[in-house]
Amino acid sequence: MDPATSTTLSRSSGERLAWLAAFAVVAALLVLTRFESRDADSLRYATISARLSELPVERWVAPEWWGLTGDNPLSGYFIEHPAGLFFIPAAMGRLGVPAEQAPFIFGVGVALLAVLLLSKLIARLTTRAEGRAALVLLQIIPLAFVFRIRDNHEYPMLVCLLLTLMGLDGVSTQWAFAWLVVVGFAAGLLIKGVFVAFVLLGAGLWILVNPTEGSRRRQIAAVAAALLATVAVGLLYDVWYTHATGGPFWKGYWHRQMGSTEIVSPLRQTAMFVQYAARYVAHMLFHSMPWSLALLWAWWRRPLIARPERQALMLTALFAAATILALSPAGRFAERYEFSAIYLVAAAGVVAAYRVWPIVPRTFERLDQRVPCFPAGVWFILVAARLFLGR
Repeated sequence: MDPATSTTLSRSSGERLAWLAAFAVVAALLVLTRFESRDADSLRYATISARLSELPVERWVAPEWWGLTGDNPLSGYFIEHPAGLFFIPAAMGRLGVPAEQAPFIFGVGVALLAVLLLSKLIARLTTRAEGRAALVLLQIIPLAFVFRIRDNHEYPMLVCLLLTLMGLDGVSTQWAFAWLVVVGFAAGLLIKGVFVAFVLLGAGLWILVNPTEGSRRRQIAAVAAALLATVAVGLLYDVWYTHATGGPFWKGYWHRQMGSTEIVSPLRQTAMFVQYAARYVAHMLFHSMPWSLALLWAWWRRPLIARPERQALMLTALFAAATILALSPAGRFAERYEFSAIYLVAAAGVVAAYRVWPIVPRTFERLDQRVPCFPAGVWFILVAARLFLGR
């Protein structure tokens, strides 16, 4: 074996072990410190998962509120979203992991997986160096600090989107990658119901823009198969829910999601529509800083970039714009609704920063060479700091 290849393999194996060790230590710290989030939604969801772990598995499809809504406790079944977010933490609790901390261990693990997948996708679309830099640079955006240790839907939905995009890329050469698209669609439905639309949006834009010039026929076939599988999963979920509660899920869920939503017409209420759109744009730019600034700087300077990278940038811009346009007519606001779009903008900004701000690659590469397992070390320090110092 070539010595250089041997060194690369050794480093890769060492880094995998470093990531696993860092995650294992973080999981142990979460248990030892009996971590509980001060975020109301995270605490609520974690408590639901813990209580589900004590119930028979057939009841997991129908969690209840159990009076976990503060001053105005709701009763009855939890129908804000499907119960998919709770399944793995509840299973962890059943297997012996402390049930109160299992959701946060799961949340940290999914957040780490999202960063690793984004790094891999960036490397696929640009260069390995920029993909590696993303492992560190994506950890220091404001959104990452806010959601560092959470039990929320946002990181799992981002993972569903990334699995879908990677599946569409890979299916051009191997049909086996179609399973990633199926998993992305079906898991997105079970985790956050109607918000799986953003995963479908990402898939549609990938096929339209086709940044890696894959086979569109194969991509469309994979999406069609994933849609059929997702419909089947949704029907089976409804059967399971009806068996557990005596009534269907999706009808009540749709009324809960859309019944209280005020739809703002862009034509009749232009000012309100523009206000919501401006807030979403401002939050997207802020939560992806400083890399959103690098992206704007690069856009203004318009450096020469290869076609696949132009297509990837177009994909990001279209996804961000479509997300904002889809969210703005609804009379409610939260940055978590544009969570995936913020991360895609940040990812594009990381590549831009690597190209237009020389200090970024120079500093990263120097630290990466001198500090063993640098990305894993940064991740561990930031999560530990959140654990002991707070947000």
